[in-house]
Amino acid sequence: MFTPLGMEASCSPATRSASRGAALRISPLWHTLNHHPLILPGIMSFTSRLLSDIPGIRYAFLDVHETAAFPYSEMAPVKLVHGNIVHEYRAPQVERPHADAMFTAVSGQKMGVVTADCLPLLMASRDGRYVCSVHAGWRGAASGIIENSLALFQRYHVDPQDLVVVSGPHIHACCYEVTGDFYPALLAMPAGELAKRHRQQLFLPQQAASVGQQAKASGDDNFWFDLRAFARLLLSGAGVPDENMEWLGSCTYCTPQLLGSFRRRTHFPAPKSFQYSWIMREPDETK
Repeated sequence: MFTPLGMEASCSPATRSASRGAALRISPLWHTLNHHPLILPGIMSFTSRLLSDIPGIRYAFLDVHETAAFPYSEMAPVKLVHGNIVHEYRAPQVERPHADAMFTAVSGQKMGVVTADCLPLLMASRDGRYVCSVHAGWRGAASGIIENSLALFQRYHVDPQDLVVVSGPHIHACCYEVTGDFYPALLAMPAGELAKRHRQQLFLPQQAASVGQQAKASGDDNFWFDLRAFARLLLSGAGVPDENMEWLGSCTYCTPQLLGSFRRRTHFPAPKSFQYSWIMREPDETK
C-alpha cells in the first residue's frame, strides 16, 4: 500500500453546518456572489482574469470563511469519489451522481466542487455557453478526469484552444510529501507514461520554498510531488494553450488562516475545514 502521507482521504464535506458567526460576518459577500452580474476584483479572495472576461459567467473560489457562509445546497449535488467520471447536468436528480466533474449548458445552476488540498478546476468555453467544475486530486488526474472533462466540451464542438481553465487554491510541492512507493503507483495509472517522461519535473528531491509554515519532511528518501505541474502537463497534452490556463491561490497547507487542508489536519489535529469553488452560466432573464 503506497503512502501519499495524508493526502486524498475525502474532500467532500460530511457535514454542511456553517458557523453562524462567520455567516453573519460574510453575508454581504455572499449576497454579492449571488446577485452581482460578475465577480469583480477585490470582492472575493481569488479572482480570475480569464473567467471574468467571459460574458455571462459567474464563479467563485472561496476561502474557508466564505465557504462557511455559503449555502452548499446552491451547488448541484454530487458525491466526489477521486475518480474520472464527468456528470453532465441537465436537471436535478433523485440521488447524487458519483462523479468528480460537473458539466452543463444549463443556466442559473452552480456547478461546484469541495476541496481541501486537491485541485479545484473551473472550465468555461470562451463564448460562455458551457461550464464545468472539476475536482482533481492525484488519483483523478492520473485516471483521466481532466481529459474526460475536455472531451465533453469537444462533444459540443468546443475545442481545447477555445476553453479557459482556472485552478483555485490547492496543495503545492512545498508540502506534498510522498514516499517511494507513490511513484510506481502513479506509473500504473493511465497517465503513468506522462509521469515517467516528466519525473524530474514532478518529483522534487528537495522541498520547495514557501512563504507559509510548510510541512516538515518525515523521511530522507521521500519526494515532493508537484500536483499543479502534473495538471498543467495533462492540460497541455490535451491541447489547452498555456495562455488559457490560470493558477490562483497559495498552498492550502501553508495558509491555515484562509484555507482548509486535509493533510495539515493529519499533522495538526483541528476541526474539519474545506473550500468551495463553483461556476455558473448567468440565469436566463427571459424565462
